[in-house]
Amino acid sequence: MYSAILALAVCGLSAVAHGGMWDDAVVAGETDAPPCSYRVGQPVRFGFSLTGVPDDADLSPYRLRWRRRGDDGVKDEGSLPLAHSGMTVETKIGKPGFVHLEAWIADGDGKPVRRGKKGPRSCTGGEEVRFTGGAGADIAKIVPGTPAPKDFAAKWKSALSRLRREKPVTAANAASFAKDVTGDGGFLVFEVAVPSFGPDWTPCHATGYMTIPKNASPKSLKAKVSFDGYGIYRPGRPPWCDQESIELHVNAHGFFPLAMTDAEFAAFERDVIKRRGDGYGFNDEDNAVFERAYFFGMAMRAVSATTFLREFVRTRPEWDGRTLQTTGGSQGGLQAVWAAALTKGVTEMRIHVPWCCDLGGTDAGRMGGWRPASRPGLAYFDPVNMAPHIPASVDKVVFRSALGDYIAPPCTHAVLYNAMKGSKEIRFVQGGDHYDDPPGRLQEQTIRRSAPSPRKGGAR
Repeated sequence: MYSAILALAVCGLSAVAHGGMWDDAVVAGETDAPPCSYRVGQPVRFGFSLTGVPDDADLSPYRLRWRRRGDDGVKDEGSLPLAHSGMTVETKIGKPGFVHLEAWIADGDGKPVRRGKKGPRSCTGGEEVRFTGGAGADIAKIVPGTPAPKDFAAKWKSALSRLRREKPVTAANAASFAKDVTGDGGFLVFEVAVPSFGPDWTPCHATGYMTIPKNASPKSLKAKVSFDGYGIYRPGRPPWCDQESIELHVNAHGFFPLAMTDAEFAAFERDVIKRRGDGYGFNDEDNAVFERAYFFGMAMRAVSATTFLREFVRTRPEWDGRTLQTTGGSQGGLQAVWAAALTKGVTEMRIHVPWCCDLGGTDAGRMGGWRPASRPGLAYFDPVNMAPHIPASVDKVVFRSALGDYIAPPCTHAVLYNAMKGSKEIRFVQGGDHYDDPPGRLQEQTIRRSAPSPRKGGAR
């Protein structure tokens, strides 16, 4: 009995010591050149280092294991003796596109080591000690996986015409869609509900909270429409205010009224958002048809909300008279692209890790992400098909594309960037995933084009 207890105690101490050794460990990686500057067939060398582990730690029982996949369809894996620095993996990319490289620390049995506590950043592995990153080759040559629908512009022109005709928003009526609910804080707060359309042309509202700094000087504020990422979030009064903007924070689902009881929220979630299953946006049957897709309603609300703010700020002396920005990340970036492409008057677009770009890329053999399957109706909402319809005069910035993100893969962002006209910029970050960047110095690469290319026409 005593021996069994002693054995358990020793095992327990061993597990604690093993876990503690890796608690603050980070595998950092970067390429030997700017990560998106490579050419097809050129060697790509990833150099790895290990931090957060004592210099005198015995690393001999451990290895750095790695796995490579790419838009060229090639898969490979291997391992290296673990060291504090000097670990190198070399690969190349066989066609214009990206390579995704993952690396992690494994013990003598080949099992990933685990921290004794969960790491603070998902991109460094959570409970495991991991790296996720990549590189791109000839990325300026990457084109959409499938062409845009031939009737893309005509379809949207018809839909927007009906929206403007049946749910008009003008400077004369915009104020009627905003209810002042200001409290004691340093900013004005409005509940906004703008009539719009949902899937199958179902009447609904574009809703959200608008904030304005109190006592702002005349012509000192830009107008900004911000959008949320994927999920079902109960709307709440904003706890803070952007001191440089009249900001409308749009709810993705059109919760109406904004101030709901628990029962009203549950009913809306069940009957409107989850009407076809447990999630939203992933129903293949709905996504086959433009007007039936869940994204149809989300896009129409994005247009209604952005149109509202454009008209509302014209009545406010605080507005600078020039700037109307759309912004968001992931699904929020998706909506911000829609708003910039489909709404007149937008001057800036600021997005990060935009979701659902180049849905047809998997048809061309490229790596996909976590997103709906490519279906005919979704092609009308794909940002790479929207991109040519964003006016060249709009200043377009993708301020974060993470090279280890395979919810919204970096290749899809390169396709988006290539499809945009005029002034544009994209920033690639090494070692980051959809949610986080690694600690310390970041390897990154920014690509920009400043000269606008005037263009007429579009879907609007």
